[in-house]
Amino acid sequence: MAESLNGLFALLIFVTVALTAFSIGLVTTLNRLRSALGQRYVIVVVLLNCVVVPLMGFLISNAVPLSPGARSGIVICAICAGGPLALKATQIAKGDLNWSMSLTVMLLILNVVTLPLWSALLIDGSVALRPADLVGVLGAAILIPVGLGMAIRPRVSDVDRWFRLLTLATNALLVLAIAIGLVASSDGLVAGLSSWLAPVVLVVVLLAGWVGWAIRDERDRRRASTLATLNRATSVALLVVGRTFPDQFEIFTSVVVFGLVQTVVAVGLALYWGVATSRSAAPAPAAG
Repeated sequence: MAESLNGLFALLIFVTVALTAFSIGLVTTLNRLRSALGQRYVIVVVLLNCVVVPLMGFLISNAVPLSPGARSGIVICAICAGGPLALKATQIAKGDLNWSMSLTVMLLILNVVTLPLWSALLIDGSVALRPADLVGVLGAAILIPVGLGMAIRPRVSDVDRWFRLLTLATNALLVLAIAIGLVASSDGLVAGLSSWLAPVVLVVVLLAGWVGWAIRDERDRRRASTLATLNRATSVALLVVGRTFPDQFEIFTSVVVFGLVQTVVAVGLALYWGVATSRSAAPAPAAG
């Protein structure tokens, strides 16, 4: 029974990541990417997401008494950049959505290189992981769907509508996959929430957001950069978990906890910024 659930979990996560990558490719153009590459802080944002946050996750998770599985789950999430939740959060925060889309697609694609590399260097040696195996899986789940989405974009009449539908579909698939995973590891999730795991994840998420905010860009892009750095691609992390160590429920639990914590932080921050912007833009009441 557990083996069947693990297989279904891995399949659903693969489809979720592939559909997410396809939908992001669908709303991305080469001109938008070229424009993003010309921004003065793009290299800084990429280095923060692909170097600083992974190292930060590794150092923080190793500074507290966590199990190897929990520690590995946190590090994998810290490595996986380009969480698509940043798009919705940026929209709520009234940030620069074009900048957010460009960052998300770039960071998502870079995972194909950075995830195997950092996994070989940072993942606990007691957790079996073959980085070379990740390249093919990530290429099939990210590179091909993104390229396909960008290729068929000119033939799609209502891109925004399809993006919304695909987002709903991927959210539903992700919830279903996590529910299946929880059936096999519900005790581990309860233990994770009642241990050091949740506080450590919160510290990693908050510091990731802080380093993104430290970039002194103009307000709307700064918000987008912060939310892009804060939101890790937990669906990609779950793909790695399902493909590489399906029976290690501690790793799955830590990734799920990471996703829950970063969602609460990202949505809360986005709502705060969105409300603050709306209030500042509201006309002042007429005198007397």
